[in-house]
Amino acid sequence: MLSFAFHLPTALLFGPGKIDEIETSPHMPKGKKALIVIGQSGNILRQGYLARVQGLLGARGVKTVVFDGIRANPRTEDVDAAAEQARSMGVDFIVGLGGGSVLDSAKAIALAATKEAPFWAGFAAQVYENVCALPMVAIPTTAGTGSEANGAALICGAPGKRGFIQPGFFPTLAVVDPRLSASMPARLTAVTGMDAFFHAVECFLSTARQPMSDMLCLEAAHLVTRFLPQAVAQGDDLNARTALAWASTAAGMALALSSPISQHALEYSFSGSGRGSEHGAGLSVLSRPYFKRFLLLAQQQGQEDTLDRLSNLSVAMGFGADDQQGHPFLLALDALLEAVGLSELRAEDMGYSAEEIPAFVAAAMALKDARNFANTPVRMGEEDVRGIFEDVFK
Repeated sequence: MLSFAFHLPTALLFGPGKIDEIETSPHMPKGKKALIVIGQSGNILRQGYLARVQGLLGARGVKTVVFDGIRANPRTEDVDAAAEQARSMGVDFIVGLGGGSVLDSAKAIALAATKEAPFWAGFAAQVYENVCALPMVAIPTTAGTGSEANGAALICGAPGKRGFIQPGFFPTLAVVDPRLSASMPARLTAVTGMDAFFHAVECFLSTARQPMSDMLCLEAAHLVTRFLPQAVAQGDDLNARTALAWASTAAGMALALSSPISQHALEYSFSGSGRGSEHGAGLSVLSRPYFKRFLLLAQQQGQEDTLDRLSNLSVAMGFGADDQQGHPFLLALDALLEAVGLSELRAEDMGYSAEEIPAFVAAAMALKDARNFANTPVRMGEEDVRGIFEDVFK
């Protein structure tokens, strides 16, 4: 029997050239001063995206200040520094311009700017309960996290990487212009695209799923499988970039309507370790060991609906529901990783070693009561998690 809640309050401008509508869109927040949040790599400046957004906002009569200290796998101290800048400058709204780390940080900054408390401690103390965050505009320059379409933010602190969920994290406006992602190099295109793919897969399998998330997930899984290899091979293919941008946003919407499962919790052991590894790369490295164990558990536990859903995903990826060479989803996953150049990627390439397996297991199991494990349709315990990490390093 169906039972679900549907809530997606973000206005969306999608398509090539949509960034120009910042100047005229009625969906832009009201106000005369904005804090633009960007990453510390300098790419947003080199590509001219910052100057372009500043010019469009200026044409609306909006003055801007910039915070350029966001790192990959963003840190809570960066959020606190930017929130202090927002308060001291008296900004009316926040603009996140960049990849998922920047957009997640911008969400947290918009909330943290309303209080003097440090973000992490303040969230734990529930000081943001019933607090309206500053309005926030999300402008993604990658196609992977889908952060522009949901009310979640991943932030790193002393305990590791954690997901924060708050109604105020939904952007007021998301401007998804696929042209902004065309500057991504092949590897970044691949790992961000796989992030979107696993969002779709996990949300489709999650016990928190609902009809709308199912539709979005199958669409996203199909589009990534179809267009990610093309975008990796030919980065200036606007058709492929547009399809991937929509896949990312669609999977981001699914994150708001459903939930990721324990694959994400295991990956936080990598990208939450403070070594700067890419989230999508970690998911890719984990994927084959994880889904082999997931499939085995589903078979052992008689999870027929879950097995059917894996078959549905394989069909969306262009593989038949039955194949004599192995489970079609695992075959489709292998083919996709091969097509985007990630099939040979190893955890060791990201600076990790088998000696760290106990620490990885402990970090993952610290999240056993969080929604990632709670919404995993198969029962997965510590020995299963250890087995997955051991397979990663074989």
